[in-house]
Amino acid sequence: MVHSATDTDMAADAITVSVENVGGIEQTDVTIDPGVTVLRGRNATNRTSFLSAVDSALGGTAGSIKTDADTGSVALQIGDQRYERTFRRDGEDVHVDGEPYVADGSLVETFVTLLENNPARRAVERGGDLREIIMRPIDTDEIERRIESLQREKRQLDDRIDRVGERKDELPALEDRRQSLQADVESIDDEIATLRTEIDAYEADHETAAEADSLVEELDEARQEHNRVENEIEVVEAEIESLEGELAELTGTDEGVEYTDEDLEQVKEDLAVARERRRQLEETINALFTIVEFNQDLLDGSLELPGIEPTDSDPTSELAPDDERDLVCWTCGSPVTRNDVDVRLDSLRAVIEQKRAERTDVTSRVETLEDERETIETTLDEQDRIERERSSLRKRLNQRRERRSTLESRQSELADTIADLEREVADTQQLRDDDLLEMYERLSDLQYERGQLNQQLEDVTDDIESIQALPAVADLNEQRSELRDQIAEQRARIDRLEQRAVETFNQHMDELLDVLGYDNITRVWIEKRSSQASPAADSSFNLHVIRESADGVGYEETIDNLSESERELIGLVFALAGYLTHEVYEDVPFILLDSLEAIDAERTSKLVDHFSEYVDVLLVALLPEDAQAVADRHDRIPAEALQ
Repeated sequence: MVHSATDTDMAADAITVSVENVGGIEQTDVTIDPGVTVLRGRNATNRTSFLSAVDSALGGTAGSIKTDADTGSVALQIGDQRYERTFRRDGEDVHVDGEPYVADGSLVETFVTLLENNPARRAVERGGDLREIIMRPIDTDEIERRIESLQREKRQLDDRIDRVGERKDELPALEDRRQSLQADVESIDDEIATLRTEIDAYEADHETAAEADSLVEELDEARQEHNRVENEIEVVEAEIESLEGELAELTGTDEGVEYTDEDLEQVKEDLAVARERRRQLEETINALFTIVEFNQDLLDGSLELPGIEPTDSDPTSELAPDDERDLVCWTCGSPVTRNDVDVRLDSLRAVIEQKRAERTDVTSRVETLEDERETIETTLDEQDRIERERSSLRKRLNQRRERRSTLESRQSELADTIADLEREVADTQQLRDDDLLEMYERLSDLQYERGQLNQQLEDVTDDIESIQALPAVADLNEQRSELRDQIAEQRARIDRLEQRAVETFNQHMDELLDVLGYDNITRVWIEKRSSQASPAADSSFNLHVIRESADGVGYEETIDNLSESERELIGLVFALAGYLTHEVYEDVPFILLDSLEAIDAERTSKLVDHFSEYVDVLLVALLPEDAQAVADRHDRIPAEALQ
């Protein structure tokens, strides 16, 4: 929800603030009237907690749930309107819900809640990017995107202007061409009229002249249609030849080995069998190898099994060779010699080597089958692709052949018609002398030529009309000028805002330095610097502080060498400049002040009065001695009311 001046009459309505389990406050209800309200009390008396709670209700994030509570809330009741934020602890997380005074919390955190950690105050103290603070509420990226969009539209319009200009430059030549064609048509019409007059003279002597005239025209139309069909047949035959060639090339790709899905399935089955055999061999080899190693370790004495002792207690057995010395079998407990065990282990090692050799063969078989499977899959895919292409080509080929058959039938019909017409024309020719037929032929030629010229004239006329229908270059230039103005306006938006912020800061800084009596500071001002590149990204704010030496010579001081009181004053004025520049008071008519201890009581009082001129509701947290200096007309809330 975005607050506006119509939502609440801040000049008349009292504000009730209800806080429960926020910060250090367990529960409190406080009524605040518009104007200045001083929260009076010593440190650690929940004044900051109260301001943080109000910040949360306004839309900020300063408020936090009480450490020993699972839920908390803060509400502002202004007339009939209620704005509330709730806090709920969920393990290590805290969920914040509700409907605050404004949705844009960045405005509140940057220019309304001027607590100790306010980004505007800290940016001054730490030499931060002042421009970035001022420009936070403005989506400069969106402005840049809008500028780029307008520039792109302008470039497109520039191209269109060039194209329209080029087309309009063609008009004189097209007009000349149209006049020339019109003259040619008029000339042919005159010749046709002359021929018809001469033909009419013959027709007065030959009653069949009209029929002959009609037959000649019909014959000419039939011949033209025959030529068109003949040309189309040639085109279709060329397409058929091309399709047949493509089909032949595809047929040629079938040479070589062909596979079926059954071949692929068989290879997959063989591959699965081979892999399973290899797995079995590996398990057997691993098991036998483990047995051999285990027994060898027992023989070598590196591994002892408890409870297994030699059965021969004869002390003379110790004098026997190692391979004949009696042992106890660790599986069945029977006496055996070391030589027997070695022989058995050698047999197992031979079996292992045999299995390894078989595994090598099986592995080779697996690799061969994998290669064969890949080859078959690739071949089947290629065969499928070729078959799809072949089917498509056959379909198109059949269509063209059917078209050719239709055209050939039409060609045959036209040939018969032409032959009949030629015979009829020849019969008619016998009724007149040779000059009449020549005139008819000439008339037919002239009529065809006139048709061609009329088509050209129509095309040229359409071209001229399309050019004349194009917008005037002057109108397009006016559109381009409007786009330039829009681009300039977008660029100027940021510049105006930055300039307003600088002027507002400098004005209030001059006023407060004079009112607060900081005699050791001559002037504090912000200088805006911009590069020739994008104004939305490359300008900067440089803060200057001028002191005056004992001999009256001014010099520039660094922010680090200022007193805490001076730094805090500059930070607060910078935040106020942002508040006024963005007209935050239209949406959030509140300012919350805290951590003013570095500024002495008398100056704090004057500072409060200065801020109160620009905001409907000003909440100030002050120590008791500082609160005494504030004018009595301002409301006070004791710390006891905030527990």
